[in-house]
Amino acid sequence: MSTNKKLLRPGSRLSQLESMLEHPYSVIWDCCCDHGLLGMSLLKRARAGEVIFVDVLAEQMKRLETALRKNCPPDKYTWRVYCDDVKNIVVPNGNSQLFIIAGVGARQTIEFINSLSASAPDTSFDLLICCVHGNYSVRDALINSGFRLKDERIIFENNRFYEGIYVSKSEGDEILNTGNKMWDWSDSDHQQYWQRIVGHYRQKAKNDPAQYQPIISSYETLLASISNI
Repeated sequence: MSTNKKLLRPGSRLSQLESMLEHPYSVIWDCCCDHGLLGMSLLKRARAGEVIFVDVLAEQMKRLETALRKNCPPDKYTWRVYCDDVKNIVVPNGNSQLFIIAGVGARQTIEFINSLSASAPDTSFDLLICCVHGNYSVRDALINSGFRLKDERIIFENNRFYEGIYVSKSEGDEILNTGNKMWDWSDSDHQQYWQRIVGHYRQKAKNDPAQYQPIISSYETLLASISNI
């Protein structure tokens, strides 16, 4: 079984996301950065020439700036702290840019995908996404915004499943709403994750079958295709 399909244990969700990156970037934007742990780790590991931390919580960003000055002194590392809404970001021209969106819900993630894409429709950049739910809809937004898949991974942490989704405007494979190469049906954890997803949508389909039954059918088709490999 290839390593990109395995459910990585042990290790934190953030370290697993970090390991998905193919190469260093000139600039990495850590959006909704909270404590900034992922961005700081990327900075210290020289995965970015500069990291820009963005969040709307003013007090949190003050604490983050203090932590950055202590752990990533500005005479050794290049970073900036922006207290602002991610939707206000205008993607600058330039190559080798990555935006990280992790730890927020599907609706907010989709809003960020759409706003970043609309701010610079002709600019190429990469995204690394790990939202807490609603990956089917998130993938739909990525497809509609013209992204291509670089990598995807099922991540397990604290008895919860996440999907790490690494995409690019410039290169990659077709994105499927259900995910594709991250699945390995011989892995019992993957089976459990599939069952959780389908169970969730079956509950929702009881009240709105027109919206959710097609999603269930997509996951059932995925299972059939994987089982036949």
